[in-house]
Amino acid sequence: MLAPFVLDGLTGRDKVLYLTDVTHPAVVTGLLRGWGVDTEAHAGRLDVVRLGTSDPDEIVTHVAEAARQAVGEGYRALRFTGEMSWAVREGTQSLTDFETKIQALFDSGVAMGVCQYDRRLFPPAALSELLRMHRAADVTLEFDGALLRIRRVAQPPGIELEGEIDGHGLGELTRALASAVRRERGDVHVDMSRITFIDLSGLRALVDTASALEAGRSLVLSRVPEHVAQLIRLIGWDAVPGLRVYEGDAPGGNR
Repeated sequence: MLAPFVLDGLTGRDKVLYLTDVTHPAVVTGLLRGWGVDTEAHAGRLDVVRLGTSDPDEIVTHVAEAARQAVGEGYRALRFTGEMSWAVREGTQSLTDFETKIQALFDSGVAMGVCQYDRRLFPPAALSELLRMHRAADVTLEFDGALLRIRRVAQPPGIELEGEIDGHGLGELTRALASAVRRERGDVHVDMSRITFIDLSGLRALVDTASALEAGRSLVLSRVPEHVAQLIRLIGWDAVPGLRVYEGDAPGGNR
């Protein structure tokens, strides 16, 4: 992803700034060369610099000044990319402040950027909030994390799950299920067609939700992957009152 971003800028009309945090600039330069970027030929137009601070205001100021300098030198804009691992030390609020201020710089037209987030370092909730900031408003999106996305569905009423569910996404799944149960008066449908992995804790959350429903209501799992449906039957959870499991569309539940 970074290779075309950097190359397009250097072969076009932009200047490029690459800010590192935990990676030594020499290592980044080597990576760029491996991606086909002739760093020597673009000396003066490509700056690879290690961050000397983890203060978000100072970082934004540095990028803004580099953008103004690039435009003053006749370039169309500044292409910025940077490692965001510094935010782990500063905390979520500083991260939000940085993203808001750097986006204002991007919106001005003098800079564009790619922020590098290591999913192993940031909690899913923080990544979800950042994705919300970067995307247009989506009123159906309840959670958008590194591995799991949960979306509200109007017909049939319930939620749609996408990605992987394990201990990291369990809390978000439980909250989304509880919200759907409160929001809907009848059956709650869960579309699982886009689930690539779910562990026993995730299945247990579905079973517990179904078990807690009042009489006459069901948690309807539709488009359940075959191996997941087989596991549910093997454990015997398909017989849990209030839980209905379908490998295809639920009867009368087609959208």
